[in-house]
Amino acid sequence: MSHNCTHALIRCMDFRLQKAIDQWLADKNLPGDCDMISVAGAGKDIVANPDGFVATQVDLSCKLHETKIILLMHHTDCGAYGGHTAFPSLEDERAQHLGDMAKTEEIIKSKHPEVEVKKILAVMNDDGSIIVEEV
Repeated sequence: MSHNCTHALIRCMDFRLQKAIDQWLADKNLPGDCDMISVAGAGKDIVANPDGFVATQVDLSCKLHETKIILLMHHTDCGAYGGHTAFPSLEDERAQHLGDMAKTEEIIKSKHPEVEVKKILAVMNDDGSIIVEEV
């Protein structure tokens, strides 16, 4: 019996994202074919500690399940980053997430050059809606 999957998703543990992530995975035909790595701040841990917990989970996914694509999902209003109020503007917040995702991708690719990294940002709107976009 094969224990391989095509994707691994690095995502924040924030419960507010669950329905949007489930729908996004369904839209991409990925339910049941994706390792889930869920931790506060998502890729922030890899930037802070390239050999830490999240990086180890990526290593295991690639080794044990022959993962080919890493989905790196950050979101705005993330508590691990201090939420919206930690930034002078929404543009600054977005730039921080995009910058950290780029650094995370570099670190992952340095260890696993064979994998593709796709970056996704979930934008949390004041009305509670969430827009999931590939960046």
